[in-house]
Amino acid sequence: MGLVNNMTDIGQMGSGHLKSLTELFAPTGKVIVAITTLEAVKFAKLIADASGVASGSATVDDGVSYFGTGTQFLANGEDDDGDAVTSAAIASTVNFPAGLTIYGRWTSVQLTDYDASGTDAYTSGIIVYYGPAA
Repeated sequence: MGLVNNMTDIGQMGSGHLKSLTELFAPTGKVIVAITTLEAVKFAKLIADASGVASGSATVDDGVSYFGTGTQFLANGEDDDGDAVTSAAIASTVNFPAGLTIYGRWTSVQLTDYDASGTDAYTSGIIVYYGPAA
């Protein structure tokens, strides 16, 4: 198993399953630290945890930023000469294949209407794993 803050195993703080178009929020005091896709999915929302960003500051306490579907709030990469670069937001058209696990820190997640039918078209969805919020 992967490790999160101070040797907490992924899954030790709980998990959830989502296969509908409902937005799933992490429980109070927790964030989503990993997402495993059980089938090909697209994300309408993947909201990065910004709790480490001090109010009015352009830095994160631990120097780490997380990708998501919104505008990135800090640089979280570098270009070829070492300059800080903010990565692009994940578009709702990006397809994440089945069997993929992504790691980060998110406060909520929501799947898109994959086939534009207006119904919950997912049969398997995703599994999310929780970790400590702070």
